[in-house]
Amino acid sequence: MNEPLVTIIVPAKDAQETVEKCMDSILSIDYANYEVIAIDDGSQDKTSQFLERYRPKIEIIANSLSLGPSESRNKAAQQGKGDYLAFTDADCIVDRDWLRGLLEGIKQFPQAVSCGGRQEIPQDAGDFQKEVFLFMKKNRFITDYMRAGKDAILEVSHNASCSVLYKREVFLKAGGFLKNLWPGEDVEFDYRLRKAGYKLVFNPKAIIYHYRPENIKKFCGMMYRYGWAQGFLVRKYGFFRRLQIVPFLSLTFSILFLLTLLFKFYLLGLLFIAVGASFLCIYFNKISFISILGILNWHFGFFRKFLEI
Repeated sequence: MNEPLVTIIVPAKDAQETVEKCMDSILSIDYANYEVIAIDDGSQDKTSQFLERYRPKIEIIANSLSLGPSESRNKAAQQGKGDYLAFTDADCIVDRDWLRGLLEGIKQFPQAVSCGGRQEIPQDAGDFQKEVFLFMKKNRFITDYMRAGKDAILEVSHNASCSVLYKREVFLKAGGFLKNLWPGEDVEFDYRLRKAGYKLVFNPKAIIYHYRPENIKKFCGMMYRYGWAQGFLVRKYGFFRRLQIVPFLSLTFSILFLLTLLFKFYLLGLLFIAVGASFLCIYFNKISFISILGILNWHFGFFRKFLEI
């Protein structure tokens, strides 16, 4: 039986540390009928040199100026010849059966136009990266695409753009990812697809291994951008995800707690106990420290964009 042609699209910017691992994994997948388009999005490091080593096995789009992941992916989607578009990122390693897993989701759910896959952490990732990964798995109310590894293919409302397959015809008809939006471009696009009546599915057997930020500064920046993106989406579409209510619940509880302190000062002691317990958690458990930093930066990013005038 003939296998459908799949265009695998990989945007890359300043990804010299991981782009070769990504390309090597893609070129080793257990699937014959595919093409690879990598986009060098104005990199200032050796990313372009590393990508050139893979010609002619891959096609390369070189942006002289950075356009961002969304517009870069859209350019490649227009150029691709596949029946399907598979997206991953330059800091990801794809499993040998990754592409077959994504296609299997569409096969089992013919009415679906997209299938996403599971994210894990590479074995050679640093300790801090592994802690970030655990934070993202534990705090799914913020990173709701980090789903548990079950066997069943299920319908979902959103898949992450680092591991997702779309029917090319539908992707182009819907206009692709929103230009200049990143991150959150995948949430926004999937929202438009569902509003148009399309179905999305998720196959946990389609696996990628995703490197995470290697230090606190990059982690806080990532979480800030995630929050900023949700603030943008609420301003554009209103509330359409439970996640987007979280900042207002947090703000409400904070205000109520402060008002209570103004009238019942004995609760101040409980506050000191809570703060002390938090410091103990930080001292004895780095995951707690990462959680606090991540959640605070996410909220800051959300309100920074949501309250923008």
